[in-house]
Amino acid sequence: VVLDADVSSDRYAVTATLQSRGLLDLFERTHLRAEASGLILNGSVLWRAYDLDHRYSHKRRQIAMRVGDDGAVNADIVPNYRIWGDPPASDDQRRQSRDPLSTLIAMAIDVGETRRCSGAYPTFDGRFYYLLELGGGEVNRFNDAGYRGDVLRCSLAYIAVAGFERRDAGRRRIPQGQVWFALMPDTSFAPPVR
Repeated sequence: VVLDADVSSDRYAVTATLQSRGLLDLFERTHLRAEASGLILNGSVLWRAYDLDHRYSHKRRQIAMRVGDDGAVNADIVPNYRIWGDPPASDDQRRQSRDPLSTLIAMAIDVGETRRCSGAYPTFDGRFYYLLELGGGEVNRFNDAGYRGDVLRCSLAYIAVAGFERRDAGRRRIPQGQVWFALMPDTSFAPPVR
């Protein structure tokens, strides 16, 4: 995964790309490109646009989501989902959430300002509404991917809330993971490095 973020004091734009390679490419070719952008107001991330183009197993899914002036989330999804989950994500859940990439930017700002792993981040990806929850926290040294310095290793929990079906039961049991944030001096932004 390659993540490229342009973050200023009042706005951000982030792009993520994933391309399968090697042995995995023999079984399921995957190409994913996602982009998000929005505003930063008093340290709060207000997402405005999210686009996803995901090609996998000779299939393709495209998602374009926009936040209107009234806060409503409009999603254009091709091909559209036949089943929206039981229960589907509500309008209130969509309004209080961020897209997955904007959630990552919000985490990086919060960790950069507090130097702590804490908080639950409501996230909506076009169908699924879930919480990404940071916890734990251990400072370690890191020397990889062009960064040498301290990182804060946070645990990351995925908590399924809405938009899921019985056949999505595996998504409900995603194991806890980790995300590592660079603790760079003289900035309140802690970009993820792993």
